[in-house]
Amino acid sequence: MEPKFCHRCGNALVKRVVDDGHTRPVCSACGHIFYLNPPIAAGVIVEREDGKIVLVLRGENPGKGLWCLPAGFMEIDETLEQAAQRECREETGLIVTTDDLVGVWSYFHREKGTAGVLVVYTAHIVGGELKPGSDSVDVRFFAPEEIPEEQLAFWTHRAALARWRSNAYRTAIRARVTPTP
Repeated sequence: MEPKFCHRCGNALVKRVVDDGHTRPVCSACGHIFYLNPPIAAGVIVEREDGKIVLVLRGENPGKGLWCLPAGFMEIDETLEQAAQRECREETGLIVTTDDLVGVWSYFHREKGTAGVLVVYTAHIVGGELKPGSDSVDVRFFAPEEIPEEQLAFWTHRAALARWRSNAYRTAIRARVTPTP
């Protein structure tokens, strides 16, 4: 949603081509330029000791009725790691600690006409009870070979899971956390 009024002086904003060649909202009175920046989302791949990961069945659009990683948009008063942990707790009931960065993906949402950034971490469970959140229909653990690829809501989640599954990634992570004799 684009702003309609200047947060500095309260006057109406107009669309204008600015020095960088982009059409942006500009205050008609004070000339302040508004930059519409993409939102940042954070998510987690929560792996249990048995190798299964948690997925959430979405109850809202986009992707209603499809599976996804626990993920959502970062709030202004939290870090990426805190956002990933909060979203996991809200969507799954699980309390997690983030571990390693899996990757960062940028995306363009055609239906909304907006871009965004998704950052995904691995995480481990430190508490809570598995239960769907208010915007989730179901939450379950899946073995890697059970993950319903064709029923995943977002390509970025498929990409994160592909990287997580790759032997090179998992071997590197395990080598870092496995103590040497």
